[in-house]
Amino acid sequence: MRHRLVIGALVAVVAIVGLAMLFWPKRMAEPPPPPAAGPTIDEPIVEHPLPPPPADAPAAPLPALADSDTFMTGAFAELIGAQAARDYIATPGVARRIVVTVDNLAREKVPVLTRAVGPIPGTLAVTRDGERIFLSEDNYRRYAPYVQVIAQLDVARLAALYRRIYPLLQQAYGEVGKPGQYFNDRVVAVIDDLLEAPQLEGLAELEQPSVYFRYKDPALEARSAGQKLLLRMGPANAKVVKDKLAALRALIATAPQ
Repeated sequence: MRHRLVIGALVAVVAIVGLAMLFWPKRMAEPPPPPAAGPTIDEPIVEHPLPPPPADAPAAPLPALADSDTFMTGAFAELIGAQAARDYIATPGVARRIVVTVDNLAREKVPVLTRAVGPIPGTLAVTRDGERIFLSEDNYRRYAPYVQVIAQLDVARLAALYRRIYPLLQQAYGEVGKPGQYFNDRVVAVIDDLLEAPQLEGLAELEQPSVYFRYKDPALEARSAGQKLLLRMGPANAKVVKDKLAALRALIATAPQ
């Protein structure tokens, strides 16, 4: 089980989708360039249309996607504070990093170079009982500062920000290889996957076949990257994140058409 965890994307899924989303080095290589333009794609099939913004919502035009980093980081600064935005939001390519991170939370792993945020300090904490290895409760405390950011999120303001920047996210989603797909549908699917993360009784047993730890139970190891993140942060922290995700889902997911 890799010790470089996906929590920044939870802060970007919960924070947008949430700041859902998870902490890796902030200064990374340039994200890969968008694919060359292909044939025209029909409008995406939509299951969960994003509710329209309220009539009194700001109507100022959005910047072009290629020039949107300053706007995006400023928008997050208004939501989580300037220092937190500087610490947690990776550049360049904020919108593209967000959609790639969110898209992969329900998959096996999140690509390193395009993660939305940077790594949790320290290393994975374990405890040993003879030859057996368990995830230590000390590990849960590593997540406390980030979970506190999530706990303090105003979900209504988060949903409003998400609706505001959604055109940039939808465009970025198409440019990273998902043309004809509706990003909000993916956000809802990822939230649903995260909400399905189990709550374990007792400490999870690990094994270390090489450098990285992994869950000894194959059923746990087969869980998505996002679900395994929630397991690693401990049940109390996971509940905070799940409660925010459920509240966000209620504001951005309309019934399937």
